[in-house]
Amino acid sequence: MRKLFFLLLMAAVVTPALKAVNVENTAGQLAQLVTDTQITELTVTGTMDARDFLFINEHLTELTSLDLSQVTITAVDNGKTLFGTVTGYSANQIPRTAFFGKKLTTVALPETIESIGYAAFAGCYQLTSVTLPEALAEIDDYAFSGTALTSIEIPANVGYMGKGAFSRCESLESAVINGTTVGDYAFLGDFNLSNVQIGADVSYILKGAFNGCKALQTINIDPASTLIRIDDEAFINSGLESINIKSLPMGTIGEWAFAQTKLTSLELPGTLTNLGEGALAHNPLLTKVTMPDIRNSTIRRPKGAPAFRRTLEYIKDYTFAGDEQLNPGKMLIYGVKSIGSHAFYNVSQDIDTMYLPSSVHSLGDYAMAGMTGMQVLKTDAVEVPALGNEVWAGVDQPSIPLIAPEASVELYKAADQWMNFFFEESYLLGDVNRDGVVNISDVTALISYSVAGGLDIDLRAADINSDGSVNISDVTALISMVMGSTSELSVKAIRDQIAGKCVATSDVLSLESVSLQPGQTRTIDVALNNDEHDYTAMQCELVLPQGVTLTAVDGIERCSDHSFFSRIHEQESNVYTLIGASMKMDQMTIGEGKVLRLTITADEDFDGNNAELMLANVRLVTPDHEIYLADDAAAMLNNASGIEQVNVDKEIAAVRYINVAGQESDTPFDGMNIVVTTYVDGTTTTSKVLK
Repeated sequence: MRKLFFLLLMAAVVTPALKAVNVENTAGQLAQLVTDTQITELTVTGTMDARDFLFINEHLTELTSLDLSQVTITAVDNGKTLFGTVTGYSANQIPRTAFFGKKLTTVALPETIESIGYAAFAGCYQLTSVTLPEALAEIDDYAFSGTALTSIEIPANVGYMGKGAFSRCESLESAVINGTTVGDYAFLGDFNLSNVQIGADVSYILKGAFNGCKALQTINIDPASTLIRIDDEAFINSGLESINIKSLPMGTIGEWAFAQTKLTSLELPGTLTNLGEGALAHNPLLTKVTMPDIRNSTIRRPKGAPAFRRTLEYIKDYTFAGDEQLNPGKMLIYGVKSIGSHAFYNVSQDIDTMYLPSSVHSLGDYAMAGMTGMQVLKTDAVEVPALGNEVWAGVDQPSIPLIAPEASVELYKAADQWMNFFFEESYLLGDVNRDGVVNISDVTALISYSVAGGLDIDLRAADINSDGSVNISDVTALISMVMGSTSELSVKAIRDQIAGKCVATSDVLSLESVSLQPGQTRTIDVALNNDEHDYTAMQCELVLPQGVTLTAVDGIERCSDHSFFSRIHEQESNVYTLIGASMKMDQMTIGEGKVLRLTITADEDFDGNNAELMLANVRLVTPDHEIYLADDAAAMLNNASGIEQVNVDKEIAAVRYINVAGQESDTPFDGMNIVVTTYVDGTTTTSKVLK
């Protein structure tokens, strides 16, 4: 019992009792009303002025809770200095350093407050929450710096937010900003800040506003935001992974604004005219930046703002320096006039073609130094751009082709630094493997490069769609090119063209004769017997008798993962070019079995007597992109019912055509079609047909 009494006594000694005081004050009289300076809670009503705040600051050292919600703050200027050298304070103002370093945990402010002074709550390391009134118009420098706030909401009436207003608030996790400005270094070093919402009225994010906010992965910006400027170092050294600014009416992004972040991509707004030095430098995860282009912009112009007359003209010093994974190949658009020193320094990602628009007139010192992944440099500038020192330092220029306007090639060859590139006189578009002809082997070479890389191809010839990069989209463009060029020739002309360029093989395609009556649709399976080589692709001409049309082409069994394309010839009746290739480079290894299913339809006037279907000019391509010429294959089409050789379960019930827009028809659309064939047994197949 004595032990318990002793413990209770000790607790009373070490834990001071809470002391709460309520006073109705007249401005300047608080010191007379509060005589106990050890109180911990204070509620004030009536009026106050800066003299009362000074009393709290200097004497109420144990204060943890302050309720001023029913107070009216009046002006004072009695000629005496208050809080340093200041003598006068206006009404509805929390004076400068009023609560600096206090033990406050909670505070309730008057609804009439218009201004919170310099460092008013700075250093209140136990202050966890505060509600800012709607009337508040000004938050001065460092007003809440170093507090324990966990969330804050800035009212829309706040037109001024001072330097470091919420800086070094290490517990701050959420900020809703509805005023017009995010001040200089406003949230500097708030490394737990992860949720930021920018309201529609915010026009400026000033210098270093979110510098060092490591937990900040994204910013939620109101779609109607009037944000026109992000200033220097605004997000430097933050955890920013994504931000959507592409539709904002922004004119300026300041120096080093997005440097040292975790951004992976960024689409710049079309109104941007100033991208500061180092604005996107040293972002190790950045892979894509879309430059501003007012021609393709959907930007809202603020009411009363001048019309947009130009886009970004200058890539300044260090803008993308150290962005090792960035692919700037087709990034620069017409209108860019100069590229500053070190602008793309050590941007070492593999680049198929680095493109310089014709508007570029100069490149600064070391502008593209260390761009070791560049494989082709293309410039549309007729006048040779001026160069600073060592523009391509560290780049193996003699191994990189330079593509320049034909009329200016000799000027580039004679110009300092430009002359160090490799100049090749001409190339054949589509001749990816440099064998002098564009055919199916170029398709497989391009597929192989697009899927796995590493293959030595002519990148200039491989950029079929001229977008500055070589990828799978060029494959489909090349397939269309191959079929288009073939469709202009007769079967014999094609044979004459390829005979001297393809090695013959005994490997052969085969197909059986089938019964085909007028008005009927039938399928014919094509097999491959290959004892000599493995193959990954094929090309041939399908020759049909009059009155028969090709409905669909499908890869089956050994080619179930291949894509097949067909195109009717323009110069020869009833001839189709067929191409089959695997986008994964799947192989038809040595053996035998079905590879292809043709779906054909006879019209009502079809005469099957002695009608023949033929696969001519059969080219087979190996995984090493070697092309072999096989013998033609043929089959009879007989309309006599006695020699019906097609299983009834392969009879077709319906055929639908679907275009790229998703529309359906029972006849082919112009362009690419997806053909869905339904058989009487309920099974379906799909294929691609190019009309």
